[in-house]
Amino acid sequence: MHNPRRRILLRTGVATGAAWSLGLAPAASAQNLPDAARILVGFPPGGAPDFIARRLAGQLTGKLAKTVVVDNRPGAGGRIAAGIARQSPPDGGTLLLNPSGVLTINPHSYAKLDYDPFRDFAPVSLAAQIDYGFGIGPAVPADVRTLAEFSAWAKANPGKVSFGSPAAGAPPHFVGDVLNRTLDLGMAHAPYRGAPPALNDLLGGQISALVLAVGDLLPHARAGKLRLLACTGPARSKFAPALPTFAEQNVAGLELRDWFAIYIAGAPAADTMARVVPLVREAASAEAYVQALAGNQLEAAASTPEALDRLARSDLERWRQIVKASGFVADS
Repeated sequence: MHNPRRRILLRTGVATGAAWSLGLAPAASAQNLPDAARILVGFPPGGAPDFIARRLAGQLTGKLAKTVVVDNRPGAGGRIAAGIARQSPPDGGTLLLNPSGVLTINPHSYAKLDYDPFRDFAPVSLAAQIDYGFGIGPAVPADVRTLAEFSAWAKANPGKVSFGSPAAGAPPHFVGDVLNRTLDLGMAHAPYRGAPPALNDLLGGQISALVLAVGDLLPHARAGKLRLLACTGPARSKFAPALPTFAEQNVAGLELRDWFAIYIAGAPAADTMARVVPLVREAASAEAYVQALAGNQLEAAASTPEALDRLARSDLERWRQIVKASGFVADS
């Protein structure tokens, strides 16, 4: 059975591989560059997706196009931006920065999507990776300092324990759900609209715990305002090396790392991919970009289109099992 996406990836690999083997990246002279290109982001300014996209746009300006701008189209869990990208010409003038969940969780959460994550988008490169942390606040007694102690406290207070997440159906929601079911904690889920209100309620004692990107929790942990008990990932976060993973504390299934990646809508021509892929990978590997992300506890990452495609397909299956076990169904 013929696979058009596989042919695109193979052609891209040959074209880009040939360029890199010669020590060259396909490039255009300044006068031949398009006037403008954009990176679509399905989330509002100020969050991690927007931050990553703006740093990439800075690196790509003058290389992909004379000007590269970030086009925020927030709403519907990233589906609005995905829909816009899907209808854009596949010429490299519109890139889409996807958090992994747009491709790997939404297909399991929504009864109907107006995009196919693998048919409608061509993978370009990873852009960043993050781990999620589990933090507790003043609603939990101060002597609770470990996940085992929190588990014992939660079970001793049935019906009184809650965990927050920045959105229903987002990865932090399911991380909390896996933890809840694995340890039989009886926690209620409190979904919020973004990280700031969730953090405010954790620090104010309205919720017991919160699952959020490690980088969002660390400053408050260092200030003594919350206690970090665990993080996702196959190994400890480079930004919090003293923080044990869930796996180290006998909670299986949370070895995952979340990621952000660049895609082009549709089925771009091989020469478009051969031009865009090296530029994005170079941008995502640039020292200024790496340092800017590290300053916000985000780990820069770059990949081949083939590696990104394999990762997305693997995570699609991983999240299918997690979402199904949770019983969650998103609003249409």
